Amino acid sequence: MESLEEEHLPIFATGKSLLALVKSHLRKNIKVLALNFAYPLKPVLENGRLDGVLISGSKEHAFFGLVGKQVGLEIEKFIKLKFNKQIIVTLANDTICLALSGLGTAGPLGLAGGIVGTGMNFAFFLDEQTLVNLQSANFDRFPQSVSGLQVDAQSIKPGEALFEKEVSGAYLFQHYNLRRKKESGMIESTHQMDKVARGEISGDKLLARDLFKYSAELISCQIAGMANFKKRDMVFVMEGSLFWVGYNYRKTVEETVKSLTKYKVKFKEIKDCGIVGAAQLAV
Repeated sequence: MESLEEEHLPIFATGKSLLALVKSHLRKNIKVLALNFAYPLKPVLENGRLDGVLISGSKEHAFFGLVGKQVGLEIEKFIKLKFNKQIIVTLANDTICLALSGLGTAGPLGLAGGIVGTGMNFAFFLDEQTLVNLQSANFDRFPQSVSGLQVDAQSIKPGEALFEKEVSGAYLFQHYNLRRKKESGMIESTHQMDKVARGEISGDKLLARDLFKYSAELISCQIAGMANFKKRDMVFVMEGSLFWVGYNYRKTVEETVKSLTKYKVKFKEIKDCGIVGAAQLAV
């Protein structure tokens, strides 16, 4: 990696705002642009490059004017119009890029990527050439907890992403508040719940620890399910502070997975995995 620049991501109210960002960072010698695009995409394989049709906006990004269009192709046309320059643009969902980042450490057949943080999702190689984005936040064949039903009912989109609402960092602290039922003891984030679990701030320590364990055990079911489906040992490239630093979280996952599958499962953290994975798209 020659250089790394960091910039706060703006809100993409329109597709034009995305194109303006690309324009501001495009270097003269660029021939291939690979994007880790963390928004809902319908994959399109065209002329040997992976592209995607934007299904909808998310996370406050509306992308007005770009929804329903092939994102990479639109960027290519924009660059051609502005600079009379032909480049190749390839892109994939962030979970796909996460799995791709592990190609240097494991063979594709035993490789998967998992995000367990504010949100959650998994992807794995179905075969050596096919990567599957499981969109596993939407898994709904499990008994929701009482608090999970309440969290879903008061969410912006009831009935969607039920598994994510049961286990992810964006929602775990809401379970804590609903179960505690004390106005004076409310917390504002799962990060605060982690501090409660560690005894660093006051609160219901046992409840906080139980919720971390509950989440980790449910996540373990998905991980073990993938290993059993593939019928092989696997390496999961993981991203997300809940998994890596949440109270006893990784340890609980490792122990639970061992009890659910006979296959060995290892977890790996890769620095700058989003960039590393996106770079694989251009190989």
